[in-house]
Amino acid sequence: MFKLFQETIEQFDIITIFRHENPDLDALGSQFGLCHWIKDNYPNKKVYLCGSEFGRFSDALIVSSVDDEVINNSLAIIVDTANSARVDDLRYRNALKTMRIDHHPFVESFADVELIDEKSAATCELLGDFFTLIEGKVITKDTAELLYQGILADTLCFKTNNTTPKTLYVASKLAETGLLIAKINQNVFDMDLATFKYVNYLRSNFAFSEGVAYSILTKKDIEPFGISINRAREYVSEFGNVKEFEIWCIFTQDDDNLDVYKGSLRSKTVVINEVAANYNGGGHKNACGVKNLTLEQVNNLIQELKALLV
Repeated sequence: MFKLFQETIEQFDIITIFRHENPDLDALGSQFGLCHWIKDNYPNKKVYLCGSEFGRFSDALIVSSVDDEVINNSLAIIVDTANSARVDDLRYRNALKTMRIDHHPFVESFADVELIDEKSAATCELLGDFFTLIEGKVITKDTAELLYQGILADTLCFKTNNTTPKTLYVASKLAETGLLIAKINQNVFDMDLATFKYVNYLRSNFAFSEGVAYSILTKKDIEPFGISINRAREYVSEFGNVKEFEIWCIFTQDDDNLDVYKGSLRSKTVVINEVAANYNGGGHKNACGVKNLTLEQVNNLIQELKALLV
């Protein structure tokens, strides 16, 4: 698989890199990490990052607006995205060739070249594996740190059941570049005081029934803590260490349409992405999302999740 990756990269002088909307650390880490690696090893290639938000990953790599002509003459690489509708910037479809690199369960085929490994805990792990296998190419500390962050986030610091010996091996190879492991962990998992207060609120405002814990939050609930609605759902992992919780979820109003909700769903062992697929969502077997749900649909989904545990 890594040979096809390398061969495809080497065919094009212009490369554009895309990922999914509302990006998490694996999406951003794989997007930026791949960009760094290409620039380090193929300095004559022009590489552009596409998307509407980059958060703290914003740096000199980003061009504020990538022209249509650039995309039209590029190899478009889509990372960490299971279905075409979730790509943040659909202009990837106009590229000369498209390549997808992903670790999500297969939903649909939407690229000319598709490199998918569902056994990888993160797309950053898959890329890290490619980079270590390609002879004669370097992995700089900057690239390694970006990929390591994505692996940490998608495995919750190697605690999830998608963590494998290969995950640990790739992480160790990245660490060999001189990574400051403790500092990276702090950057990924430490929170500011406002977020700490939100997490305390979240832990005090949830429902629990028949093995399913959930919190349904309005925009007004979240506003006092000064965090975005999308970021509020990221803390679904705060429920993950409770023995009695088999499935846990956070639902928030959609920032653009308060009549509907988005949700982040997690489970210890039960497969939940198949249920999520019926509610405008999907993802991993034990970690997925849903969107555009009415409050009635949210409650119906919760009942279906409970039924999985019977």
